[in-house]
Amino acid sequence: MKPFFIIVFLLYTAINAYIFHKTRQVIPKWKTVKISFAVIYFFLYSAFIIAMLGRNTFLPAVQKILYFPGTCWLGAMLYLLLFFLLTDLIYGLVRLSPTVKQSKKFLKIQVSAGYILVAGLMIYGYYRFTHPKVSEREIVIHKSAGNYKELKIVGLSDLHLGINIDRNCLKRIVQRVNAQNPDMIIIAGDIVDNNTLPLMREKMWEEFEQMHAPLGVYACLGNHEYLSGIESSMNFLRKTDIRLLVDSAALIDSSIWLIGRDDLQGNPKREPLSGLVAATDTVYPLFLLDHEPVNLNEAEQNGIDLQFSGHTHHGQIWPLSLLVERMYETAYGYCRKGNTQYYVTSGIGLWGPPVRIGTDSEITVFNVRFLPDG
Repeated sequence: MKPFFIIVFLLYTAINAYIFHKTRQVIPKWKTVKISFAVIYFFLYSAFIIAMLGRNTFLPAVQKILYFPGTCWLGAMLYLLLFFLLTDLIYGLVRLSPTVKQSKKFLKIQVSAGYILVAGLMIYGYYRFTHPKVSEREIVIHKSAGNYKELKIVGLSDLHLGINIDRNCLKRIVQRVNAQNPDMIIIAGDIVDNNTLPLMREKMWEEFEQMHAPLGVYACLGNHEYLSGIESSMNFLRKTDIRLLVDSAALIDSSIWLIGRDDLQGNPKREPLSGLVAATDTVYPLFLLDHEPVNLNEAEQNGIDLQFSGHTHHGQIWPLSLLVERMYETAYGYCRKGNTQYYVTSGIGLWGPPVRIGTDSEITVFNVRFLPDG
């Protein structure tokens, strides 16, 4: 993995050097202004890197000073790069005409317009992130579920609790979930973001105690539980009222089976789904929590009725959503294979830039009806 991170770091540095060079050319030539600009720019460039390197040692207050502006800059940097490259290309093509002369004003207009547009885009994206939508989905399963004719199940994924998504943010999420009056709540992994230090210091487990669902709250692991340190992640999750399913299954009120798989990235040797299904009774409705939506055929082959996944964030910000849609068979939304139904959520939280552009933060509500054949 080290060569990969070196390549990413060099690319990140090159992009920042390009943006720095363009911006520096148009700021006033006063020494104080140039020095101040260089200091501020270096802080934005290095804040995210320092925050990640010190995520297990820095106090949450110090991390917030670094992580929030650092992650905001990641998003702004992407859009400044795209804007500058596009406008450079257009201007370069226009200048091919012998009647068009080079304009010294172009650079000033380009840089000023770029920062104004990107600032507006980031504000819009932050609003989209802090105002999640509720996506409702009607699900019909042709099996009997004991005395239940229908259930309202709320699905969450990718909370990424930590510095950007703190206890106050979690409190608002819990309130929105409770407002749906769910019978059951399922969480498809990545509850933790980069480390559990801020979660433990803010006692975030207390907010999960406020989640109300008669049939309980269930979750599987995601890759970030492993990236944050699986032991510390498990220690935090044990403090919550969440029932964690790790390559295991639970029979809920003698009516529904729910399987939670271990995360594939965190544990490539996780139990095969066939073995987990063998421990259940497929006469009952069979639900599956699997963080990453890969190998979707496996659920169909093993008689799963509904699989709920996350992980993709639907790319979180455009144009990354286009890349994610090429990476996954279903990167977002509903699909069906035979009798198996799937839903991949874009997630309630996010990683990195605290913005949603071209995608949504969402709470998924499944209105499940059980209609046994005959």
